[in-house]
Amino acid sequence: MSFVLPIADFRLTLAGRDLRGDIFAAVAEALDITAKVRPRLLSLTLTEKRGGEADQLDILIDDSDGGMDLPAKGAALQLKLGWRAGSIVPVGLVDKGRFLVDEVEWSGAPDQIRITARSADLTNSFRVRRERSFRDTTLGKIAQDVAKAHGWTSRIDPALVAIAVRILGQSHQSDMALLRRLGREHDAVATVKNRTLILSPIGKGATATGRAFPAIAITRRDGSGFMYREVDRSAGTGVEARWHDQESGDRKTVKVGGGDGKGTAHRLRRVYHTEAEARAAAKAAKNRNTRAEGEFEIALGYGRPDYQPEQPVKLGGFKRQVDARRWIIAELSHSLDGSGGLMTKLKLETAG
Repeated sequence: MSFVLPIADFRLTLAGRDLRGDIFAAVAEALDITAKVRPRLLSLTLTEKRGGEADQLDILIDDSDGGMDLPAKGAALQLKLGWRAGSIVPVGLVDKGRFLVDEVEWSGAPDQIRITARSADLTNSFRVRRERSFRDTTLGKIAQDVAKAHGWTSRIDPALVAIAVRILGQSHQSDMALLRRLGREHDAVATVKNRTLILSPIGKGATATGRAFPAIAITRRDGSGFMYREVDRSAGTGVEARWHDQESGDRKTVKVGGGDGKGTAHRLRRVYHTEAEARAAAKAAKNRNTRAEGEFEIALGYGRPDYQPEQPVKLGGFKRQVDARRWIIAELSHSLDGSGGLMTKLKLETAG
């Protein structure tokens, strides 16, 4: 079989507006603007994060001839990214979702337009601060209520859906911040993908449809640069969380980890309503500390836009300690330059 040179490709559509020379004209339906952007494209970078924060799309366009007008904020971009050809890359375009134009910058000379767009799922209403409380409910019910309020479906992992919540206050806090808080307290991914609210334990990655992510094998030959870092997060000392006992009126403490008795346990600031909530929060904090003890970054020689946050990774060909760990993708970015080169950078953390 003969070698076929990898050729990167993308497709960009603009909903409601037309990326043309002197004006963004309103139109009735989405237009394929790939042919208009490609000759002017200087760079395109998509950053995908695990949860709580919007994915971000940055596009840098050449405007040295002054032929491009500034796009309107709120315009919807749909991106597909991948490979048009190549014998050593997966050929085909991967749908990376919809993004709303959030920031526009024009600079010179030479004149350039930088467009920053963020995930369309995390709408403005999702960021509005609210005042409400939840009583005698479950984590799954809260997530379902939030999803329904924004017109989304929901997928809550069975391990989380029935967790009791005695009382939860949402004071001057957006639904996005609320979900991020719930995810942190239960060591879970709390995010929105393809109009589906996902709440799942970190390290148990699955798609919005519930299908488990396939594991990725990455060797040293796959990367053009890497960095491994070990950090002492004192995970072995354990984590303490306090809770208020309604019957006795006393403030009590639960501890997770630190069985060897060495060192001082990390104490969480918040006081929880029940022992179960305190224990869950302490366990989540301990898991975060454990994952943060090992970090690995690698720039792949050939971009892989089909990779996603939370996907498990098996490393090979590095140091023994590195290869022996279980890894998951915490964050990744895909970069396409004007000459057609496509690269993916991965940030990994230990999966426990």
